[in-house]
Amino acid sequence: MPDLRPLFSPDSVVIVGAAGDERSLRGRLTRQLLEHAYPGRVYPVTRSQSEVLGHQAYATVAEIPEAADLAIILVPAAHVVAAIEHCAARGIPAAVVISSGFGEEKSDEAAQRDVALRAIAERTGMVIAGPNSEGLVNPLKPLVATFSPVFHDPNEPLLPQHSKAKQIAVTCQSGALTFAFLSRGRDRQLPFTYQVSAGNQTVLEAHDYVDWVLDAGGADIFLCYLEGIRDTARFRAVADKAARAGKPLIVAKVGRSDAGRRAAASHTGALAHAGAADDAVFRHHGVIRGEDLDHMVDIATAFAYCRLPRGNRVAVITGSGGSAVWMSDILSAHGLELPVLEDDIQRRIMALLPSYGSALNPVDATAQAIGEVGYAPIVELVRQSQRIDTILLISSLASPERAKKLAAEMSGIVAESDKPVLLSTYTTASAASIGALAGAGIPCYTSMPSCARAIRALVDYGAFRERLGRRAAPAKTDSSLRGEIERALSIAGPNLTEIASKQLLARYGVPRPPEALARSEDDAAAAAGEIGGAVALKVQSPDILHKTEAGAVALGLTGDAAVRDAYRTVMARAQAAHPGAKVEGVLVQAMAPRGIEMILGITRDPAFGPMLMVGLGGIHVEVLRDVAFAPVPLGPDEALALLGELRGAALLDGVRGAKPSDKQALAELMAALSRFAADHADAVAEIDLNPVIVHAAGEGLTVVDALIVKR
Repeated sequence: MPDLRPLFSPDSVVIVGAAGDERSLRGRLTRQLLEHAYPGRVYPVTRSQSEVLGHQAYATVAEIPEAADLAIILVPAAHVVAAIEHCAARGIPAAVVISSGFGEEKSDEAAQRDVALRAIAERTGMVIAGPNSEGLVNPLKPLVATFSPVFHDPNEPLLPQHSKAKQIAVTCQSGALTFAFLSRGRDRQLPFTYQVSAGNQTVLEAHDYVDWVLDAGGADIFLCYLEGIRDTARFRAVADKAARAGKPLIVAKVGRSDAGRRAAASHTGALAHAGAADDAVFRHHGVIRGEDLDHMVDIATAFAYCRLPRGNRVAVITGSGGSAVWMSDILSAHGLELPVLEDDIQRRIMALLPSYGSALNPVDATAQAIGEVGYAPIVELVRQSQRIDTILLISSLASPERAKKLAAEMSGIVAESDKPVLLSTYTTASAASIGALAGAGIPCYTSMPSCARAIRALVDYGAFRERLGRRAAPAKTDSSLRGEIERALSIAGPNLTEIASKQLLARYGVPRPPEALARSEDDAAAAAGEIGGAVALKVQSPDILHKTEAGAVALGLTGDAAVRDAYRTVMARAQAAHPGAKVEGVLVQAMAPRGIEMILGITRDPAFGPMLMVGLGGIHVEVLRDVAFAPVPLGPDEALALLGELRGAALLDGVRGAKPSDKQALAELMAALSRFAADHADAVAEIDLNPVIVHAAGEGLTVVDALIVKR
């Protein structure tokens, strides 16, 4: 990881293309850098002026009196590469390229400029932000190297005074959005520290900045807007690093829709691969997916002020009965529970309330009690409950004076509470009201659903952190076994038959049902007799991937005559449906006991590589598309958690008198399949295990069919 200190905290800056006017972007950036009291040395470079805003100007970078730490490049695109070369020759270690006209343009010239920038960085070790960047800001220096209008007023503090919130860093591919978070978070007294517009990410990607800040300090929460991830392995490593440090990574990854992908491609020159794979990787590393600007600021606010709750149980305290009912419905819709408080705590609360109040949960304290007693004594009692993890106050923040009074009452309690405390207002809220509560360590929300989403994010991240603490390293494969499978895959054709697939997977612990390959009627009859009971016959051909559609499957066969007849029928139908197909024989397989049909598979994402897929099998997978994904490899505990992502997960727990299914066996199968896919990622394109019939708990499962498709 390169040292980004010269980029974020330079002692000297050269502005290549500096100007002193207020109309141009060059002039606005130069002015904002100087007017926000940058403490270092500034060297404007321009051929048109001898002085810029009271600073001596230089005609070329070679003429400045020292090798500055940071170069800000504001010249037209055609001159950027030369300017960077001059900076590198002068010994300047870092640059931010504001200029556009690179990867976001569809031209050979623009592409060549991108290549040239990357080559300079690789050759010299220079760290380069952008191009097509809106700049960067570090109020800890202070450094305001941007033309963003968010910083037009030099009298506006870059950081809130005496904030109790954790520090937040921002990195965005979009320039305009980078500093919008600060603009939207000011009323909540959120301290935004490192903020960088990553632009086209030609050299440095968003996760590179996160990685450096994780080591350097100065931020506990990270907000990112991404349109593409070039180095996905490094992104995952940094996300894992943030997760293990307990520092939430909140990421907006756009491009889910066709229109979104077109817009992303035209804006950055990078195809935005979004959807199931992104969600899977984010979930695996505890990355919170941001939906929009307000959602991300809402979530960041909760993390900035709140401890992580132990669970999903919320107590609501309010003086407005209607708001309590409404908020309760919304919290429940977000999967949060509102348990009834303990009898003793209810009695103690009711001693403070009029007879028409309620202490069950929600606690409807009534306007009378709130006016006479206040929130603080009730919160003191509720936080003693062993049934509650989070406390939510509902109040009006229309009056700044009332908000200041509430903040004064609650400040000490919040500081001592082991439960997070949040507030939702049913009226509009002034900046003074929100700021007053923030001063007491209480985040405020003007939208009930936004508040519920924020609590849900805290709960989910807390649960993730618990799982992460228990997560064991995936099992390692013996090198000799790995080599054996590699050799077998290398000599196999593009598609492996069911029996060939199962033979390889079995070496990784994937169970096989009683079965045998028959190459004649006699073989089939003998195999059926040895297996016993009802059997299925399935043609085995690398050229026939969909055996059922070809009519080359026969089920529920008993008796010698039925098996022989089915063998002839299956072979004839296979040859009729696929003339010339290479047929290796017919698989004779024991009919599986009843159970829940599942589908397991491996698919390959263009960006993140092999992904494990699990879902309800049979018609469910085609009709309901109830599937979940995870990056490989994963262990059994992670596999169990992934099963919980399915909408139909309850079917595995047993419904309407059915016995619970053997989820542990299914989780172990998922882990084994994921390890196989990870070990042989270069050779395997797809794997299908469909259906997998999961039997009752303790009775295992049956892998009915299998297919491996090579890359």
